This record gives sequence, C-alpha cells and structure tokens, in this order.
Amino acid sequence: MAFHVEISSGFRQRARAFNLDEAKLRSEILDPWVHGRRIVLGDKDWEPRDCKLVILEGPELADPDLAMGRGWSNAEKSSENVTRRLVEEAVAPAATTTVGVVAETASGEAAIGRMLDTLGLEAAPWSEVRGRILGAGTGDGSRYGAVLAFESPAPPGSWLFDAGLARGALGARAVVAQLGDSGIPVELTGVDVIRLDPDDAASLRALGDRLGR
Repeated sequence: MAFHVEISSGFRQRARAFNLDEAKLRSEILDPWVHGRRIVLGDKDWEPRDCKLVILEGPELADPDLAMGRGWSNAEKSSENVTRRLVEEAVAPAATTTVGVVAETASGEAAIGRMLDTLGLEAAPWSEVRGRILGAGTGDGSRYGAVLAFESPAPPGSWLFDAGLARGALGARAVVAQLGDSGIPVELTGVDVIRLDPDDAASLRALGDRLGR
C-alpha cells in the first residue's frame, strides 16, 4: 500500500504527490502539518493554516495510472481517504511514548512522574532516554519526549547541561516547565516555558498538549 497526498489553497492552487511510503509521509507531510511548519510540495511552500490536506491510502500507482493528469482521479477510485485518522494519530500523544525527565530536584522529578503517569506516559531519567535515542538512531526519536523541570531561577550547571542536550535531541518534544513561581533562569530567556502545578487539572491538560505536539 502507498499514500497519495494533495495540498490545496485558494482557487486552483494545489500540489500532489503519489506513492509515498509511511516514513516519508510522516517526515515530509504529517509532522510539519501538525506542528504548523511549512511544507514543500510541488516546488512551492505551503502554510498549513492556509491549506487543505487530503491523504489517500491505497495501491501504488504505476506510470500509466499517473499519465495525462489522471493520477489523482485514479487514486480516488482505488484508495481510502485516511486524512482525519492520520492527523489525529499524529496530534495525540501515543500511550507508548517514553518521556525523559530532567528535574532540578528529586521532588520535582516525582511530581512530573505523577503527571506523566496520569497522562498514560512512561517516565524515565533523561540519561536513560538519551541512551535509547542514540542506540535506536535518529529515525526512532519521535517515540520520545522530555520534560525539563526547574524550581529556582538558578538551577545547577548539570541541569542546564542535560536540558540543553534534551532540547538539541528532541526539539519541540522537550518541554521546559517551571514548578513554583521563583522566577525563570536567565539562561532560558526567549525559551518557551510552561508553568505547571502538579495538582492542577489545567496544568495536566497543558502538559499533555505540549507532549502531543
């Protein structure tokens, strides 16, 4: 089976791609789509907020099926529209996702661990998650996330070092979280920081949303 994609915007502006495998679909279409990043398709940049996405799943199309502009029509005849299902799966955090915890204190690590458990996510020390990512290769990195939790405006250098590694390895899947209200470290100036109260339902939802981006 293969995936066929159409992105359209406005009047008669559209681009299509055929016979994508799952890995290419996720890396080039789905992942940037759900994260609001530009998609390059048909020698044009597409902004997800301004576009419509259609994903079909069906048999691979041979060259005669794609000839004379009939590719999309043939794809629609033989394929299933799976756009909604695939986008929802890409947005929702998977139950098997492992989240590394980089906490300034043991109590902070325990608090984040309880929140992750409630969300149905597996918590693990960052050193363990880092080893898994490096051992599996970068192609498997999407299975992991991280919460970088600080409680003071001057966390130790070891915390800053591990937080930097996590952000470098996972990008947006490394969530920087403030526990308490003691202030944000100067090293995190300009970084998107979420404030969490482990006993607050709104904080739990916000953390789940961040890890599911």
